[in-house]
Amino acid sequence: MNKRYKHKIFCFFLLCIFVISSFNCTTERNPCLLPTVSKVFVGCYQYKADTKTYTDTALPNANFVCLDIDSARFLYFGAKKLNKFELVLSPLRDTVRWVLQPDSAVSDYDTISFLYERKLKFYSNACGYGYEFSLSKILSTRANIDSVSITNNDVTTKSGVENVKIYF
Repeated sequence: MNKRYKHKIFCFFLLCIFVISSFNCTTERNPCLLPTVSKVFVGCYQYKADTKTYTDTALPNANFVCLDIDSARFLYFGAKKLNKFELVLSPLRDTVRWVLQPDSAVSDYDTISFLYERKLKFYSNACGYGYEFSLSKILSTRANIDSVSITNNDVTTKSGVENVKIYF
């Protein structure tokens, strides 16, 4: 083989090794397998006069938007037939406001204000720190909402634990 040809093959292999090693160095690995964002689980209920009880109710076309956290991932817009919502609280404040419109076609807006205490929690070396919250009070307007109650004050990363009930 030609010496020049061997040099090109050698350079090609060096380039391949460099490219492969750079891909391995730039891939980020997240060793944290635990949820670290605490969410308020909200359930919607409606009063049934015939049974005189509150039943789990899916909202027809709900809009649920946060007024205090600037991010598009903190909203439900046009959520059809949902009865459970996961809302976030701000780790920077002690109050956060959400706007709820149960049916975007015909209903008015209600504002729900969550008042809470923040607690810094260490999850693990891989996950770091996060916030958990303790709900102290909920205020709401009454355009569509009859009442709001706290069923579990502790807002943690556990899923499926309902913290708040909204009655229509």
